Amino acid sequence: MPIEIIFAIVGGLLCGFLNTVASSGSVVTLPLLMFLGLTPLAANATNRVPVLIAALIASITFLRAGLIDWRLAGKIVFPATLGSIAGAYFANKMPENDTRILIAFAVLFAFLLLFSGLKKIIEREFKAEARYRIFEVFILFAVGFWLGLIVLDGATYLLLALIAFVRLPLVKANAYKNLTILATSAIALAAFTWNGNVDWQLGGFMAIGSILGGFLGAKVALNPLAKVWTFRLLVTIILLELVHMGVQYFHRLT
Repeated sequence: MPIEIIFAIVGGLLCGFLNTVASSGSVVTLPLLMFLGLTPLAANATNRVPVLIAALIASITFLRAGLIDWRLAGKIVFPATLGSIAGAYFANKMPENDTRILIAFAVLFAFLLLFSGLKKIIEREFKAEARYRIFEVFILFAVGFWLGLIVLDGATYLLLALIAFVRLPLVKANAYKNLTILATSAIALAAFTWNGNVDWQLGGFMAIGSILGGFLGAKVALNPLAKVWTFRLLVTIILLELVHMGVQYFHRLT
């Protein structure tokens, strides 16, 4: 088996697991796809394949666990999906250098979130019903736009929005997060496919790994210890993103 196929399958597994439990599985797959020879635009497009498949598997698992109320799901998914349509449109028009800048912005912003009470937000419990106002609609649309534009760290923003603004507990927020990513990734992938930017061979092998990753991630997310491990994974992932950015910057200088 060629080493590229092994890399793709393992990368898809890690992407699916991390995206389901916490976020930022794309920190593995985006650099990997560019390492395997894809341009930033093609990597951004192809990355949607494992993200989509993992979100599908995770959503099925959460649905079977009885965590999804379809009425609330519609309220969350609809504005985020509209945002992703707009984001995917701009992603296909955006110069590759701007894509790199936005990826760097996403990582730095996520890093700043680590010092803004992120752990307390994740561990909060809400006994009242979910909050859904015009402000929450705007937030969900904005996060959806980012998911359509650059999926990297989009799941982090979505998870925090569902906890901090919609006021869902972590396990339910993870369930609706994956359902939303399923819808927004489908829209973005369709747009990228229409423009011929998806490498379906690499994306297909990543999808194989993401099936297992999404399933395992959903099982871990249902565990009572998910609150602790979600924050730790987010910290680890974001720090790895910063290290990767530093290495890339160093190589450009040399």
